[in-house]
Amino acid sequence: FYVDNALVATDTAAPYTATLDSTTLGNGTHSLVAKAYDAAGNVGTSSTVSFSISNGGTATELVKNNSFENGTTPWTQTSGVITNASGEPARTGSYKAWLDGYGSAHTDYVRQQITIPATATKATLDFYMHIDTAETTTSTAYDTLSAQVITSAGKYVTLATWSNLNAASGYVEHAVDLSAYIGQTIQINFYGVEDSSNQTSFVIDDVSVKAQ
Repeated sequence: FYVDNALVATDTAAPYTATLDSTTLGNGTHSLVAKAYDAAGNVGTSSTVSFSISNGGTATELVKNNSFENGTTPWTQTSGVITNASGEPARTGSYKAWLDGYGSAHTDYVRQQITIPATATKATLDFYMHIDTAETTTSTAYDTLSAQVITSAGKYVTLATWSNLNAASGYVEHAVDLSAYIGQTIQINFYGVEDSSNQTSFVIDDVSVKAQ
């Protein structure tokens, strides 16, 4: 079962049903598609069914698996970014998104598609990030992490950027306004670029986008 093109549930026994928690979706219109797979690998896809959500409350969480504890779905990542490796601790639980940290030229990303309901009046991206670095400079941003939006047209928009100059001993909370994207389907993209020497690790946990 796919809601807004994201896998939300599977069932391997008839009558093939699933339960959807409406509070995980923003208020507004959504799409549902079912896909059936047989033993030979054939796939049947249903027609798209539209449905509407109208929950009460002050804010709706739009990010799924926001602490990375439930595998990689529905995140898209470069290899190994979502990890429980002991070299960098998670803020909560065991898993986090660990971008870069190789000490060589490297690029990592982790991203997720969300739809901000047209009925929202405000939307905010909030996340925690720990940066540690082997760089010794106090003036040059050799390694960077950008919080970006990828629009439905494929345009990359950088909202904010951090670097080795922002290294700190623990996790720091960051908030970015997404109100300009109300009513749109976008991808939240964390994009890390490391240069050829002296590692910088950008470790992200507890990602949230709340619409209200």
